[in-house]
Amino acid sequence: MIKLALTTALAAVAFSASAYAGQWNVTEANKAGIKRAQGTWTVAAEGDKVSGKGELQLDNGTVLAYKIEGELAGGVYTLKLVDRTDSKKNCVWTGKPVEGAVRVYSGEAACDGEKFTIRAGQQ
Repeated sequence: MIKLALTTALAAVAFSASAYAGQWNVTEANKAGIKRAQGTWTVAAEGDKVSGKGELQLDNGTVLAYKIEGELAGGVYTLKLVDRTDSKKNCVWTGKPVEGAVRVYSGEAACDGEKFTIRAGQQ
């Protein structure tokens, strides 16, 4: 009985100290609202720091991949989309909660010379 209680307590401590990890469904769209890419982000968060990777398929069938680095502050995600395989540089997404939706964020991604919208929903 003591062993079970100790194991349960250790598991609870390990879980609460660990990072959150999860899948997000993601859509990138141009300013006219036409879908450009769809796929998933695999995201890990520890405290206010966020990291992960994106794997999407462009509308022409090409695979788009990149790394995600950033933070969550005041309910708003600010994420750098690093090493994009579509050659877009210095991309930063600011995702704010979508009103009336649960765990859905939307906002503008600004890259060198281009802006587009990303909508991301946590699974």
